[in-house]
Amino acid sequence: MFLPETHNIVKTYDGAANAVAGDYISCKNAAGLIYFLIYHDDTGNDADLTVSLTEATDVAAGTNAAVTDTFPIWADIDCGTTSDTLERQTDAASYVINTGLTPSNNHLVVIAWDPAKHTSGYDCISVTGAGGDASNTCTVFAIFKNKYAGNPLPSAIID
Repeated sequence: MFLPETHNIVKTYDGAANAVAGDYISCKNAAGLIYFLIYHDDTGNDADLTVSLTEATDVAAGTNAAVTDTFPIWADIDCGTTSDTLERQTDAASYVINTGLTPSNNHLVVIAWDPAKHTSGYDCISVTGAGGDASNTCTVFAIFKNKYAGNPLPSAIID
């Protein structure tokens, strides 16, 4: 089996770093952890971006709440041609992308979310961000193993 036949790969956000409000994905078909890959491109504006998770009862997010449980985080604060090292960070309920520490202007963060940690009645998850600068950009992908293999896989962006 190939990765696209076993894992959902979904772009949930791509835009200004000061307005990160990712699309929600449904975790009902997830077979294990959901990984969020967050790529932040700092154009020289030193405005830290705090990323966190928000859960919802459906992908339309009519009912949603901030995740307060901690989750595993990895970061490469110099992502690019000179670095490919993701270092484990302290588990937390959020992560600050400190643009002042980013030598190459590129920052890669990986967040792991266990759907078993959802609040009762919630089964959708999203990355959100606060702070940041409108001149900086942020792209977020979600990747997770689906309970069902196939080509195509069941959608993660519908309930």
